[in-house]
Amino acid sequence: MTNHPSPSGDMPVTVSFDELASLLAEQSHPSEIHGYLCGLFSAGAHPGVQQWLAQLAEQMGDKSFDEPARQLLSQLFLHTQNELNSGSLSATLLLPDDDEALGLRTQSLGIWCQSFISGFGQGLDSRQVSEMVEEVLRDFAEISLIETAEESEESEKLYVEVSEFVRLAWLNVYAEVCGLPELSDSDGRSGQGASRTLH
Repeated sequence: MTNHPSPSGDMPVTVSFDELASLLAEQSHPSEIHGYLCGLFSAGAHPGVQQWLAQLAEQMGDKSFDEPARQLLSQLFLHTQNELNSGSLSATLLLPDDDEALGLRTQSLGIWCQSFISGFGQGLDSRQVSEMVEEVLRDFAEISLIETAEESEESEKLYVEVSEFVRLAWLNVYAEVCGLPELSDSDGRSGQGASRTLH
């Protein structure tokens, strides 16, 4: 993702994977943080920024963030919240750029899915969800175990397909749990029905 300033100050600034990774160093994985946040939001949880930062620190083993990291994490929170509130399909997963090694991107996708499940479970508490949501969570659990194939055109295509499935499934879970109309892409396809062949 490209980091660009907001001239009006109304639109939260986009946070890049590399920027977050460099600030957090060895503390946590950017995809883990984003997946956890998206899970919370998709379960209908509405934590404030400071509450979420406290939850995140606890989730990571009571680690503390320095001020630059807190500012960037706050930007990530607000940007993700804004993407979801827009009701469009513009929301994106926080994953390494396409020029990074396929192994790193695949591993990050698995981490995102596992963290989404964790955040969703915490945000949902004991409420019941639909069969569609349960199916997506099962899919995410399977994708979290995805193994990296050798770099090839076929493997690259599979990664793109699975990551797009995850993105659309996430948005549809958010829409379902939060009472919004089901989202679909430009071809009219919803997040359901994408290929789940991972190996």
